[in-house]
Amino acid sequence: MKRIRKSRAARVLSWLLTVVMILPLLTQAFKPQAARAQGASNVQTVIVVDFVNKSNVLGNALARLATDAVAVEMTNSARFEILKRDEVLRTANELGLRPPFDQVALARIANALGATAVVTGEVSYAKEVRGANPKAVRVGLKVRVQEASSGDLINGAAQIGEARAKPGVSDTESLAQEAVRDAGFLAVRQILANNLPEGTVIQSTGGDVTGSVVIINKGERDGLAEGQQMIVLRGRQRVGRIQLTRVFQTNSEARVLENTLGISPEDKVRAIFPMPDFNERTGELVTPRRAGSNNAIGTLGKVLVVLLVGIVIVAAVSGGNQSVTGVTAEADIQNGAPAVRMIWRDNIFGQNTIEYHIWRSPDASFNFQGIPVGAVGNGERTFTDFPAPGSFWDGVRGFRRPNTDNGGGGGGGGNGNGLAEVVTPAAAAVLGFVIGRTYTYQVDAVVRRPVPQANTGGGGGGGGTGDQFEDVLTKLVTSGPTTPINQPLLGPAPADQAANVNLASFNPTWFSRQGADEFVLEVSTDRTFSNRSLIQQFQVFSTAPNADGVTQSLSAPVDLRNSSQLRRDPTFLNFVNGVSGAPKPTIYWRVGARNGADRPGPVHWITRDPKDNDRTFRYIYSQSRSFTPADIPPPPP
Repeated sequence: MKRIRKSRAARVLSWLLTVVMILPLLTQAFKPQAARAQGASNVQTVIVVDFVNKSNVLGNALARLATDAVAVEMTNSARFEILKRDEVLRTANELGLRPPFDQVALARIANALGATAVVTGEVSYAKEVRGANPKAVRVGLKVRVQEASSGDLINGAAQIGEARAKPGVSDTESLAQEAVRDAGFLAVRQILANNLPEGTVIQSTGGDVTGSVVIINKGERDGLAEGQQMIVLRGRQRVGRIQLTRVFQTNSEARVLENTLGISPEDKVRAIFPMPDFNERTGELVTPRRAGSNNAIGTLGKVLVVLLVGIVIVAAVSGGNQSVTGVTAEADIQNGAPAVRMIWRDNIFGQNTIEYHIWRSPDASFNFQGIPVGAVGNGERTFTDFPAPGSFWDGVRGFRRPNTDNGGGGGGGGNGNGLAEVVTPAAAAVLGFVIGRTYTYQVDAVVRRPVPQANTGGGGGGGGTGDQFEDVLTKLVTSGPTTPINQPLLGPAPADQAANVNLASFNPTWFSRQGADEFVLEVSTDRTFSNRSLIQQFQVFSTAPNADGVTQSLSAPVDLRNSSQLRRDPTFLNFVNGVSGAPKPTIYWRVGARNGADRPGPVHWITRDPKDNDRTFRYIYSQSRSFTPADIPPPPP
């Protein structure tokens, strides 16, 4: 017995068993919390101030492009209501204010419009990447989200966008424009992911004077660090500012830096956002470092290794509770009708999958005894859903339904113990989706695994029972929301192949679609709309997102003669510049529609890649039309 107790194998086995036993407690203790940006529960009303351009590329045009890119992405997130530029300027004029606005002016404008935050930003640099082949341009973009009344930094981002040359797009200016759009997308995504610690004052000592000490109920485990500054709020009113001096696991001490209304217990505190920056010499991103984090890296790494070993052991024993990952549902058009394209993949526990089940919520949400929307065999990791009255079930197809006891026990031997029952639903047992309604989709899997059998035959090998298996239904994995919608219908003007259309006052019409709250009008000299650099986009919000057939248009006619995207086409450029003998260009236009809350959105028009996070071309597009412009009038004498 002593020899067994001292052996290495016995010690390793005892450690592994200990990890398995304590794993449920550890997983709960270390369960990650989803990051929530400030105000995630409510839509914030925000003013976006025109950004500044500190680079020497494109001047105000690049700054305006960065401003619009950030404003569009913030709107698309459904977490911010962006006030229109003309509304902000009109209010400023009524208050007697003129740009550029200082903090006091911005606070007055925000108060008049009911805005809770102000977004400012800058293009820090735009430069070519040395030695890059093909040519590449990087743009550094900073975005700051400030509290409207005080100007305190409550969120922000610093991101680098990069664009590489491609056929037809190789000049520095065009690449800088593409890079700044990418940086704007990344910056908003970072803003949405930021989680600023909040807490409560539990004790105030030393009187209501600057320099006194307060204690708050948050500490190191909540993400706080020494030196961090926080603002103190009573309701929505700011009453002071503090700086953390000593941080413990569950609470912290802080010195009062500013005390305007007397800091008291029950006041709320919120961290001031530590704005990242760029290295002035290299242009690379510099993230603010948290004090004291290095001391915990070694211990944390060891804990993670132990947890990983325990998770692998538990998953191996149970067959894996979740074998599907990366479930993506995207609205699409197939054969001229709405569809939803689904794509997923297996994780390391999906090797023995024999079938996948697809569920749709709210119409056909998961029920163990229910009928899924569809079922596909192993090797197929895609499914296309269609609108009602269509149905995947035709009275011939069947799907596997594991027993309610997930397989069940041993017993008298033989193959097939605990295998799933094959169910054949009646024809049209589950209808297709309703066009214009928002859904989420879920995927689970039927995994076949061996069942260990005890050898009860005694000596001589006489008691084998043969191979035994059981079919296990793994956990559901849910997609983001998706809204299947019909293609937009274009209005009567301009008609297809219209001639003599006034480029200086272009304002086509189209019709609303059920479920679509965002539109994009695209104009291009590329009839395939596959060259990003030749597509001019105009964002429009639907006036009737819950109805079909309501006329939509731009808020005001636009002048296409000055479009930087269209002017990249030599034929268009020569025509608008009045070059003698220049032919008239053919110009194409179309309208895209989507529900802004869908994630990731409709199938990407250009890449069709479900992993492409760029939402610029994630729309359901109408058929395209073409027109030729009217002659450009001669310049005045």
